[in-house]
Amino acid sequence: MFVVENEARRRQAMQRVALLCTCGIEIDRLQTADASKRGDLARRLKRLIERERIRGSNRHWSYDLNRHIALKQALDEIDVGVAPKKKPTPGRRRRKLVDYA
Repeated sequence: MFVVENEARRRQAMQRVALLCTCGIEIDRLQTADASKRGDLARRLKRLIERERIRGSNRHWSYDLNRHIALKQALDEIDVGVAPKKKPTPGRRRRKLVDYA
């Protein structure tokens, strides 16, 4: 139990440092932020992830996989506080009966 909690704290600390160094975003301030600030930060992170993805697909020299991963993990951390959108369940399709008469 202690090892798992310690590993989780270590991972969160690494993520916070990486996000602060790459984007200048402090996740600690996010804990006290309201929903609108969380939404703004989520949009900013999505845009940064998109820019990083474009760099990667173009094989740009400044692309960094670790930065891409850190941004995605930070976005996932923010989205934990927000209720995830569920996909609507598809309705059952009925098979059409073909009349060969």
